[in-house]
Formats: sequence, structure tokens, C-alpha cells
Amino acid sequence: MISTIIQQTRRLRTNAQLSHPYTRQYAFVGMGSHSMSNLYPVLNLLRVPLKYICVTSPRKARLISRNPFYNFGGTTPSTSLSDVLSDPGISAVFVSASPAAHFRIASSVLRQGKSLFIEKPPCRTLAQLESLIALQTQTDTLVQVGMQKRYAPSIRRLKARLKNDSVCNYSLRYCVGRYPEGKALTELFIHPIDLSIHLFGPADIIALRQASSQTLVLMLAHGNTVGTMELSTGYSWTTPIENLSVHTRKGLYKLTSIDTLTFVPASTPVAGLPWEKIKHPDVSVEHFCHHDSFSPTLASSLWVEHGFYHELKDFVDGVEHTSPILAKPFFASKYRPTLQSLLPTYRLLEQISRNQASATSP
Repeated sequence: MISTIIQQTRRLRTNAQLSHPYTRQYAFVGMGSHSMSNLYPVLNLLRVPLKYICVTSPRKARLISRNPFYNFGGTTPSTSLSDVLSDPGISAVFVSASPAAHFRIASSVLRQGKSLFIEKPPCRTLAQLESLIALQTQTDTLVQVGMQKRYAPSIRRLKARLKNDSVCNYSLRYCVGRYPEGKALTELFIHPIDLSIHLFGPADIIALRQASSQTLVLMLAHGNTVGTMELSTGYSWTTPIENLSVHTRKGLYKLTSIDTLTFVPASTPVAGLPWEKIKHPDVSVEHFCHHDSFSPTLASSLWVEHGFYHELKDFVDGVEHTSPILAKPFFASKYRPTLQSLLPTYRLLEQISRNQASATSP
């Protein structure tokens, strides 16, 4: 009986994956290490029909054509973005190129009326973001920004728990190695800054201190919630630090490296006395999420734990369920990072940039 149920469950899961093929055609612009490690494997797993892969290098285009992994059922490598965008058969475009080129490419995609998935950052400034929002409004297309941490199971669980609690304060550390190839604020630190706004709401700067040329320390106010943040490229890429502690009325949440979420309930005083100092009780730690390194399943993969799988699936599902009349997804995801949802993030980024400039000016 039990073995029959298990076999039927596995059969239903497999049939469900096979019976929902994506039918629209897609293009991908860019092929860097991030795309090759996280985005292309997930698109391959989802069997998203890529018609084009657009790159700037003719040599890279030739290498793509010889690599069967990137042949998503007849993918054509191209070095001409205009040719790709002029193809009426393309419904949506994934963009993960040089961050400096994102705004220009995104603008071109939106002018052609294509749905757009664009990796962070979609642009460099608040003015550019507002320009993209205006273009999206004109063309009424689906746009999603690659802020994949919002889709991580641990973040979704934490956000759901915080809805039924009162947050007092939080501490976030995001410390990695040196980043000489780009702008750390908009290309790296946008992730923890957006995460804090996603969890606690729009923020204002209480204090900002440039602890070193690589390290920035912030104190932020999200309404009644106060948070401290250390953002640094002065540590190491081999031992990066990405930790979040959230102190609430009910207790303390700890998120470690995006995949481990624990909760320790607050102690209950007796007649105003800290009972745990009188009698030392066993500490009760609840584990909501943890990295499963034993089960080789999709649910335990890093693509799911870090949010890449569900963010890409959410976008493609939105494109596939778009009405040609309304040009809007029937089932809009509550986690989807839209251009509009990034407005508080970019306003805070600009405040930080101005404060840094004034702090370093003579």
C-alpha cells in the first residue's frame, strides 16, 4: 500500500513536469560566469525554448554553437541585438550582460514591446529607473528584475513570520572580497539593501560611516524598526559573510548564508525577574530552514535555496499566461521584483551615494 502511494506520487510529479511545456520563444542577452552558473542551468532544467543567445564576441558565438548544453532545441547564437529584437516571434528577453550596459539594453527591449527579465542592477541611477518605468508603462509589458533573494525559501518563511510579530531591530552583515571590476554599491550591495527594504519597508539613513575604503556601516530607520548594516568588500570571497539577525517581540531570528533560518523565543519573566538566571532552562531553538546536503533533489539544490529557480519560473509563467489583449499576467506573483518595487531601494542607494560623496569631499 505504502509503496503504491509512493510510486503514484512520483509518477504524478514527473507527469506534471512533462505536461507543462513552455511554448513561447525567448532570447538571452549575455553569457558571463553568473549566467553560466545560475541562469542557463535553470532555464535548461525548465526547458525554456531559447531561440537566440546574443553575445558581443563572434568567437564566443562560435563556441556556443558547438556546445550542446546551450542548444535549447535549436538555439541560434547572434552578435546583433537589433536582429534579435526585431524578430516578431520573440516574446521575452533575458538580460544578464555587463551592468554598465543593462539600462541601454533594457530600454531597447522595452521599446520593442518584449517582456523583460533583467539581472540586477537594471540601471545605475534613480533617474534611469524612472525612465525604464515610463517605457514599461507605454508598452504595458511584463518586467522582472533579478533580485533572487526574495524567492529564497528562507526569506519567504522569514517574511511570513514577521507579519505576525513586531520587529524591534535587526543587524545585517554582507562582507565579501574585493570588487575592482565594477561599482560595489549598485552591483553587490543592492542585494542586502533591497532585502532590508523587502522585509522591513522603505528606509531613511540615521547614520553612515565609511569605516574604511572597502567598508560601509549604516544605521537605518524603517518606521519604528532600526537596523544596522555592515557592507564590505574588504573580506574574502572564499569565506564570505551574509548573516541577518532580527530581534522581535517574540524572540530572535537568525539567517545564515541565506539557507539556514533559526528562531530562539524570548524569555518570559516571572514577577519581573529574569527566570533563566535563576533556573537555567534548556534553550529551545526552532529550525525553519537548513541546507539539505544529503538529498540530491531539486528542492535541496542551491538554485532553489538561493531563489534562482523560482524567480525564473515565475517570470516565464508570467509570460506564458499573458493575455494578448490585456498584456498583463493573469497570476501576478507577490514576490516578483518589479521596476516599481525597486523605487525605495534606488532612493536609498542615491541617499547613500550622496552621503558618501559629502563625507569624502574636502
